[in-house]
Amino acid sequence: MTGPTHDRAFVAFVDDNYFPGFVVLLKSLTLTNPDVEADVVVLHDGLSLANISRAVSLRPDLRFVRVGTERYERYTKGSAANYLYTKAYYILDAFRLTGYRRIVTLDTDMVVLDRIDDLFALDAPFAAVPQFFDSDGGRKLNSGLLAFDETYTDGTFAARLDAIGESGEYELERHDQGVITAALDGDYLHLPRRYNWVKRATRRGGVPPQDTAILHFTGKFKPWDGGEHGYARLEALWHQYDVSDAAFLTACARLAEQGQIADPTAATAYKARGAGVPETDARGPVAAQREATRLRGAGDFAGAVALLESHALEAGQLDTGYALDLAASYRAVSRYDDAAVLASTALASNRAGEAHVALAEVAWIVGDLDGAREHARSALALEPLRHKARLVHARAVRTTPDAEVVATSDPAGITLSHAAFYVDPLGNYGDVLLPAAVREAVTHVRGVADWHGVHVHQVFDEAAVDAVNATSGLLVGGGGLFLPDTSPNGNSGWQWNVPDASLDRLTVPLGLVAVGYNLFPGQEFLGSRFRESLTHVVDRAQFVGLRNRGSIERVRALLPADLADRVTYLPCPTTILGLLPGTAYTDPVEDTATRDVVYLNVAYDRSALRFKDEYPAFLAEIDAFVRGLSGVAQVRIGAHTIPDERIAVDLFREHGTRVGVDSFFRLGVEETTRLYREAALVVGMRGHAGMIPFGLGTPILSLVSHAKLRYFLEDVGRPEWGVDVAERHLGARLLELSTDVLGAQDRYRSQVADARQGLYDTSVAALRPFLEAL
Repeated sequence: MTGPTHDRAFVAFVDDNYFPGFVVLLKSLTLTNPDVEADVVVLHDGLSLANISRAVSLRPDLRFVRVGTERYERYTKGSAANYLYTKAYYILDAFRLTGYRRIVTLDTDMVVLDRIDDLFALDAPFAAVPQFFDSDGGRKLNSGLLAFDETYTDGTFAARLDAIGESGEYELERHDQGVITAALDGDYLHLPRRYNWVKRATRRGGVPPQDTAILHFTGKFKPWDGGEHGYARLEALWHQYDVSDAAFLTACARLAEQGQIADPTAATAYKARGAGVPETDARGPVAAQREATRLRGAGDFAGAVALLESHALEAGQLDTGYALDLAASYRAVSRYDDAAVLASTALASNRAGEAHVALAEVAWIVGDLDGAREHARSALALEPLRHKARLVHARAVRTTPDAEVVATSDPAGITLSHAAFYVDPLGNYGDVLLPAAVREAVTHVRGVADWHGVHVHQVFDEAAVDAVNATSGLLVGGGGLFLPDTSPNGNSGWQWNVPDASLDRLTVPLGLVAVGYNLFPGQEFLGSRFRESLTHVVDRAQFVGLRNRGSIERVRALLPADLADRVTYLPCPTTILGLLPGTAYTDPVEDTATRDVVYLNVAYDRSALRFKDEYPAFLAEIDAFVRGLSGVAQVRIGAHTIPDERIAVDLFREHGTRVGVDSFFRLGVEETTRLYREAALVVGMRGHAGMIPFGLGTPILSLVSHAKLRYFLEDVGRPEWGVDVAERHLGARLLELSTDVLGAQDRYRSQVADARQGLYDTSVAALRPFLEAL
């Protein structure tokens, strides 16, 4: 731990869970107050090395101080179920930081919108903003922002805090805030609310006052974790600073060149980055590849290209692995010719099979099916077991992208184009069913005789536009297409690989159907391309239907005011399957099924985002849940993908619990429809592991690891059907809810039926004006 550099400091406690919030706090503080001469101190209890490295890359002058956590174990506390049970107290170590004349503390769920250096010039020894609700005449403060002088860091005040904390003579559920309030008992300067404007001070749908200097996202729902309904306009202010690291460093480089960065160490580093000198230069190409992999994983594909190109120019020649890495990065930013050239350099190496796969993927994306087949076959000739080669070959030999989609048709109807994610063999069952569900819902409202399939991951080029213009209209969706890392491209920044010029050439009506804003906590759209493409698409479209109101709020916040109201609510068609007559999913006239099966679905894609570091604890809770249902119902795994089967393996390996598996991605639509319909309950982590059984009339409980599950339950008025995967007593809570459902099947199925009917009515009303105008 290094000592103070300045006599003033901004201080925040940061852990890995709240690190995404800290990154935005840090960026906003730096960009709004670049010339303030003050240390930025990070209190932590064991921040991961990866996060420390990233933080230092953003602010080279950061000072890291490890919290002495033992003393807080002795504090008397409130409910242990609260995540803040102990960690909320760690900010109190700010009162143990010596060597500073003034300190300003900031919570990591804040964003700085204006100058705040005047907080260092206050005459009062201690200042804060009173608690917004129930402040007891200002006696109670909000501890998100505290400004105090050195008289509070000489050890006396810290000792008083410890005495109060250990005695429990404070509001226990207020944590650190309660301890500080008890210690001060109202003796502090009451700052204007502009310095700590809490989210709840603004009505839903509103904006904070124009002079707000610090916006504080108090409460459970954070902007980096999906946000909260009704607060999209506030969250948009947070997302202003949720920019890519590359964009932030570019802005800092400009400030440094203008002499506005106070710290000379940081200024020098920013100038070096601005001049194109990568920080990893001294560590060589292997480190550059490793860093590029991290950047791609974070969605910064342009950053990965810039980094790899800079090393390539210096080295003058590339080894095979480096060339393939750069080819993958080029493909992710739609530099397809460059990707093909780089991949071709590896054809004569011992990684020729991998190179052929890369070339096959590029060829398929740009519509060169002959080239895709040729390279896929060459890869398989070299490595017959290479799975990716088989998948690309299967895509390339399809007569049309939608060749395997089965849906009813109306011979007297129109011809429509349908751009969707048509999955590979053994792909995610939800994505298998989704295009068919869209078509059934559309045909139910307006007869369709024939469909022209367009794969969203292929470039929507001139030939594709011409083919679509020969039909009556183009539907795009459904599914979570607003996602940056599934088939990334530089044409749009989201899953539909559509250049702006192609949109301009489109002459038929365009409609987005049940599309979702699908970012996980910690994910972000980097740069401006997504926002620009989104704006262009919405401006061009005659209908924009998003599948949940949470997505609607997030998307509206990204759009200009004159386009935001075009976005409307259209539930995912899988949620109304049983109400569509004459289809393979229609509710049976007589239902005589014996229901004793509870399906469990656990998703493993993006595991780090879903479980963070808590998977062993999650698995133990699921084991307790499964064992608790023994003798009450038969628990089976409902696997939508191959990785979904893992839960059965882990339960047996770690806990000796055997659970049967039904692999829906292998069983097909007809059999899976029957199994879901005849189940007593489905407990699912995937969005479609809830929506599909719901659409077939089956009760559901959602394991919430993504905001979209919460959005859906809120849309049907049943938030109580969701349980967060991080809930401390997850197993007991699931057992309680499941037992209630199993004991009251008729009541729960009636509740599902009522909610499903509401979604059906909404869907028909939303689709009819657009479809009947075609």
